[in-house]
Amino acid sequence: MATALQKQLATIAAVSSQQLDLRAQKAAHGKSLLFDPKTAAAQSFDTLFLLCAEGFAELCALDPRFRRFAASVFSEQSKAEDRALMTQAENAQLDAVIDAFLTLIAPRLLLRPAEKALEWLVRRFRIHEHNTERLVFA
Repeated sequence: MATALQKQLATIAAVSSQQLDLRAQKAAHGKSLLFDPKTAAAQSFDTLFLLCAEGFAELCALDPRFRRFAASVFSEQSKAEDRALMTQAENAQLDAVIDAFLTLIAPRLLLRPAEKALEWLVRRFRIHEHNTERLVFA
């Protein structure tokens, strides 16, 4: 039976090997709603954040209920957050925020500002990998 420390070290080792694999990093960063993989992989998070924050601001103008996400998933701090380095509790909290955002944005998915905002969640928080149960809007 693995101890908690062994589990943590195994997680860190897996994350570290992924971070060192540049090809895997580019492939992961190349997943995009708005851009082809080559263009997406070449974008920095700073550049991407500016575009996505613009879409988010437009959503806030359409519906003030979106403003509550400005302090979390659309904050400047979100550019530095990495799900792989978060604790299970932090990831659960992030998932709750993302679920609330997805619920609110669902009726507006066809709007360009919604696409831009979702791009940030895909590229920064990899919702297409971690929040798949919520992405099925059936």
